[in-house]
Amino acid sequence: MWKQMLLTEQLEIQMDESNHLFEVRLRRTDQEDTAAVRLSHAELIQILHTLLEINRSFRGDISYFHSVQVMVKP
Repeated sequence: MWKQMLLTEQLEIQMDESNHLFEVRLRRTDQEDTAAVRLSHAELIQILHTLLEINRSFRGDISYFHSVQVMVKP
């Protein structure tokens, strides 16, 4: 069962706890169709780690370890 976690004018985030799914919906305007991305729990964790790495880079933090670069499939 889907549970809404965040709702803004452009962004909607939902989760399905029983199936371990995460869904993000993006919309530009009310007239346009909504783009949706549905991720598994493992994919969500990978995105969280990536976003944290980006945040550390933006802040200029010095890493205590070197993260492994993941190759993105085209």
